[in-house]
Amino acid sequence: MRVLIHNSDSPHNRGDRAILAGNIELARRRWPGSEIVSLSQYPERDGAWFGIRFLPMSPYSTGIGDLFRLLRAARTADVVLWGGGEILKDYTNKLGLVYWLLKFVLVRAVNRHVVGAFQGIGPTSAGISKRLIRATVDLTEVFIVRDEESREKLRSWGVRTPVIASFDPAVVGTVTAPDADVLARLQRTTGLSAEQLDGSVGIGVRRWFHYKRSGWIPFRFIPKALRRSHVESADLVTYRAALAELVDTVVERWDVDVVFYPMHMEASEGDAAFAREVIAQMRHGVRAHVVEADEFSPAEYAGLMSRSRLFIASRLHSAIVATIAGVPATVLYYVDKGRLFFEQIGQQRYARPIEDALEPTFVADVVASLEDLDEHRDRVVADLAAGVERMTGALHTDFARGTEGVR
Repeated sequence: MRVLIHNSDSPHNRGDRAILAGNIELARRRWPGSEIVSLSQYPERDGAWFGIRFLPMSPYSTGIGDLFRLLRAARTADVVLWGGGEILKDYTNKLGLVYWLLKFVLVRAVNRHVVGAFQGIGPTSAGISKRLIRATVDLTEVFIVRDEESREKLRSWGVRTPVIASFDPAVVGTVTAPDADVLARLQRTTGLSAEQLDGSVGIGVRRWFHYKRSGWIPFRFIPKALRRSHVESADLVTYRAALAELVDTVVERWDVDVVFYPMHMEASEGDAAFAREVIAQMRHGVRAHVVEADEFSPAEYAGLMSRSRLFIASRLHSAIVATIAGVPATVLYYVDKGRLFFEQIGQQRYARPIEDALEPTFVADVVASLEDLDEHRDRVVADLAAGVERMTGALHTDFARGTEGVR
């Protein structure tokens, strides 16, 4: 069995790596002994991390040579799994929808077995965006989404392809307890010792309130000179200051170090840079650390998170990885996917919209959630384990049902 996974930005995005790892595990269980291929501009590194072969190209490449390489691989595959996070939406930009439609018109022309693999359909407002998404999804044999609301959106927009509602495949990921080598790499790259890591509070933050929603051009392609007016919006300034105050309060309340876990490593997203901006405003910045070096596999990264006492996230997949690692977490969701995941895992009381960071009671409210998580740790950890087990079983069942026509 030959499986091609067209992943999202896993070369640079640790959240997309968690999704890719889950899709690989689902494919291995579905087709034992299969040959699995994906895409990365770092094929040797990612091959070692995931145990599959990678075509040496970016998943977002627009190069003609890379396109022909992709189409050759798609033509010889028994199935093309189109994985990713929330790539069909227009709240960030509309141009990406044109890109995906054109690319998958070509992929579908060389292989009729194209399956959408556990995507989310993000906030979408423009009529043209909904039509582009509908046309793209209709190129697949079946489209598996990670929540019921995504399925209802596609149905309301007139999608003809069968749509299956499931969960985020990142919950299938593996957690590897950090060994001496991982801990040595951590100390060498961050200065963080094993003693400081144990019982720390983990934080996965992303920059927000910094770009115009629903424009045509992705933020990463906007010239730097034109970005500046967005980057320092008043809401972003308030949000960053509120995070700094929150982290300082956590340090004081629990007398622990805090560890920032960047998820998106590309400079245009700048999770690590934003973490450093937050730390620069802290009173206790000396007790904050950033796991910035991209030297840890997805399983190793989850293992580092597993040593946390509690976790705070505005990057959804940092919360998901913390969840599979058994760490009680609270999330600031910027779009519905964060709220939906915490509802699915039964932790909705610990989810709040990111706009709450602009309110004067924000720090007190989040600390209250953390105290509640800490007080009821045994129950929360048991609930997380049960939720992950339930989701994992459903993911395998839904994947088998969605690919039953592939032999």
